[in-house]
Amino acid sequence: MRRLHPFTLLTIAVVLPALAWILPAPRGGAAALSVAALLLLTPGVTPGFGVARTAFLTAAPFWFFLYLLHGVSGMVATGLRLSTMIASFVWLVAILPPARLVEAMVAAGWPVSAAFLFSATLQAVPALRERAQRLVEAQRCRGLATRGGPLVRLHALRALALPLVLSALHDVDERALALETRGLVAGARRTPLAPPPDHWSQRATRWLLLLSCAALLVWRVV
Repeated sequence: MRRLHPFTLLTIAVVLPALAWILPAPRGGAAALSVAALLLLTPGVTPGFGVARTAFLTAAPFWFFLYLLHGVSGMVATGLRLSTMIASFVWLVAILPPARLVEAMVAAGWPVSAAFLFSATLQAVPALRERAQRLVEAQRCRGLATRGGPLVRLHALRALALPLVLSALHDVDERALALETRGLVAGARRTPLAPPPDHWSQRATRWLLLLSCAALLVWRVV
């Protein structure tokens, strides 16, 4: 799965949520979510169950609030679609190396600034998670209690939120300065060092998926 072209992986991650919203609920959402679940457990992701658990824990609060707002029927119809979107994004982040995506976008003629912006979006969640873990460990070394009842956790959250936000903003500033120093400004063109091979079969598959979505959308509207 990791050997597929980055654009093919992006197309799959976009088509599945699109089908979940286009096809009639709840069967359309259930079918798209089933395919997304199979992708989460694909051998190309290590560990597959860990990625699936992340998607499940992220989607669970949405199901709870949908139940409170719309009852069981509305929860199932909308929850399947939202879960498909979440699962597709988690799968894409887990299986697509950002550096490979940048090479593919540069090879396709995309501006370097747009390529790095798209890559940074995919890296945002894992980077914040890793930074938060480091902050938790650092605060524990300073004697902050991060385990216990709700009040203890709330106090720890207050002590962790501000350093996390400030470190994220500082990292953004450093990255912007580094990219500007290397000449990666708007309109800059670069030559890819190792562009991923893009076979004609993958290009045909991408167009087939996109055209199928467009045809289903027209069918639903008409």
